Amino acid sequence: MTTSSDIYGGKRPRDLPLYSIADAARIVGLSPATLRSWVLGRPYATREGARRWEALVRIADPRASRLSFTNLVELHVLSVLRGKKVRVDRIRSAMRFIKKEMGTEHPLADVDTHTDEVDVYVEFFGQLVNASRGQATFRPIVERYLMRIERDERGLARRLFPSTRTGEEMGPRLVVIDPERRFGRPLIAGTNIETSAVAERFKAGESWSELASDFGIDEAAVAEAVRFETELPRAA
Repeated sequence: MTTSSDIYGGKRPRDLPLYSIADAARIVGLSPATLRSWVLGRPYATREGARRWEALVRIADPRASRLSFTNLVELHVLSVLRGKKVRVDRIRSAMRFIKKEMGTEHPLADVDTHTDEVDVYVEFFGQLVNASRGQATFRPIVERYLMRIERDERGLARRLFPSTRTGEEMGPRLVVIDPERRFGRPLIAGTNIETSAVAERFKAGESWSELASDFGIDEAAVAEAVRFETELPRAA
């Protein structure tokens, strides 16, 4: 039975299908076409006939094409790995290893991941393991943008601080996605203020200083909210 305090129907907030493909693409900075392929797969033609490129991420609601916060974290990690030119076959191999050895259906979200731009490594029983090849190694190269995932005491992702910049510079951690606050909408960190609310008023003509005063935040937070919502080329 669902109680009055159980507004999620027994499900964990991190696993609720909160985001459309367009929403997720905007948040993690991917084109909708790329993200759709990663979460739904795609058909392709060969001389032997039609084949299917299998999805990399198992989304919360494939029928409605809706994604969860956990899926956002997986896509964030996947975008980092592909941005570092890690081959898809190595990513798939690493995911199979993590699923088998660690018993998780969301290997890119539930396990700290590292890369040397060739293989994928995970923290496994206190040492770094090459999950792409299943070999033990001690080559820790911690990617600073993977540090934008905040984890709980069990190591599960609980907050994501998406990039507010393009390229190598990711921007300050002033925008946050928290599945337990405002139904996972992007917020200004440390507040319940949605970035979209700030950006809409800025586009209507209000200045950074007016918005900062009205919302009770500093102008840097206003700037990052506006940049996140309006300036990044997230649907290229």
